[in-house]
Amino acid sequence: MKILFLTLSLAFYLSFNISPANAQIAQCVGEKTTTLPLSGDYGAFGQFTVTRQVILNPDPEAPAPISVFVPSNASPQNKVPVIFFAHGFGGISYQFYETLMRQLASNGYAVVFSPYTSSILASHATRYNQLWNGFLTAVQQNSAIMNTTKIGFAGHSYGAGATPEMARRGAAQGWGTNGLFLFVMAPWYNWGTNPEQIPASAKMIVQVYWDDETNQHLIGQNDVWNKLPQIIERKWQVIRASKTYCSLSSGHSVPVTDGLQQTDGVTNGYDSWGVWRRLHALSDYTFTGNQAARNIAFGVEAKMGKWRGIFASRQISPLETTDSPVLNSQSTPVFLWGNKCNYAQGSPCP
Repeated sequence: MKILFLTLSLAFYLSFNISPANAQIAQCVGEKTTTLPLSGDYGAFGQFTVTRQVILNPDPEAPAPISVFVPSNASPQNKVPVIFFAHGFGGISYQFYETLMRQLASNGYAVVFSPYTSSILASHATRYNQLWNGFLTAVQQNSAIMNTTKIGFAGHSYGAGATPEMARRGAAQGWGTNGLFLFVMAPWYNWGTNPEQIPASAKMIVQVYWDDETNQHLIGQNDVWNKLPQIIERKWQVIRASKTYCSLSSGHSVPVTDGLQQTDGVTNGYDSWGVWRRLHALSDYTFTGNQAARNIAFGVEAKMGKWRGIFASRQISPLETTDSPVLNSQSTPVFLWGNKCNYAQGSPCP
């Protein structure tokens, strides 16, 4: 399988962008260059075995089947919370994020991956409907084991921009009455409507990567953060590059875990500490009210592990968490906030 890179003429749809490795410091190519969360801790794999369920997509134009990662503790007697994952543009294979989704499922959550088309002829409404209908179909076919009163929506890039709309539709469906969260990573533009309908009780993390070469941080501020002022519990998080022992990149593809990319698309310490740990803890806090989980999710406890090898005593730079957006104004990403209307494809644009 090869990742889908678009030609320059289609660059405005790019979701995964490869950055050159640091010329002086070797790129970290695996998790074991850093310590990992201990077994039983947030960000580690859990005790449950995971089965991938394949569901025929109800939309004949959708590019792939729906995947549902089901933990072994799910049953009619023990319905489990559900996390809906929205991939980046072009990442139509579940394999791009499989390790992330299996980590969550192994800790007792059903995780739904719904692919949407990367055709440039499709409208944003078409893609959003494919994404939503895939989520809805997965729930309909697994109603016996899914507890939709406890749900979360996580997304990356194009899918991150879609996450508020998916959360709005889920709330309108009556889902999330006992817990609802949004985990938004490196978002592209948001083409949803009526974000004020998302309950104020929802929890939200917007996570950006300092050297994002694809999406300007200002997009996340204006199209997600500023559109959801009613959410009381929310944090803005920043992951920067670490270059002490080897280089942990902080580019657009940090959440991608397929290993096909040469820099930040590989699974490394930033996945387990930066992404999985915070998303795992946010899930537990949202669904159970666990205050220790809240502190980890929202970055009160901000540790990111230590280097291994000759720098084993050195900590990775901690996660940065704030109550208002922190932006890299020196970056030169492909997609700028001011250019949003160039990509509207007929959708309403401010």
